[in-house]
Amino acid sequence: MKNPIQNWIDSNKEVKDILKEIENSKISPSDQAELAMDKLCSLLDLPKMPEDTSRYEDFYEKNGIEESRSVFQENALLKYFHPEEDPRSLIITAIYNLKNLIGVDLDEVIVREFGEKFKDDYLIGFKGNGIDGEIVFPQKEGKSWFDLGCITVTKIINLEK
Repeated sequence: MKNPIQNWIDSNKEVKDILKEIENSKISPSDQAELAMDKLCSLLDLPKMPEDTSRYEDFYEKNGIEESRSVFQENALLKYFHPEEDPRSLIITAIYNLKNLIGVDLDEVIVREFGEKFKDDYLIGFKGNGIDGEIVFPQKEGKSWFDLGCITVTKIINLEK
């Protein structure tokens, strides 16, 4: 059985052509990932950065999406779980996830970072730019998300407390 992401690429000529052009370029894998992020977010009309999500509010509401997420954020979350993965694979997965209204489960991030029995509400901070995004945990660092250089933050509410 073929990988669903590869099926998506193979079934979309524009996406396939862009990725082929980028793959054949003489730039580094990181630069290729950044270029893929730019071109595919534009082609597919996806929010690249957190500040881009506001123009999709009607779409999120119509589709029952409670928390908006940009490709930058999804990529940072994927990188948290797969820090050694090729940046090109991560960004394509992030784009695929957003295009298909799926994404990294934030509860899994909290459980991985704080353990199975997390008792509090937690913040996940996102800092960086483009494919160089990363997540931080203000409670763990003992600093505000602003002081950690985050450009946005997501609050995870523990409903069982």
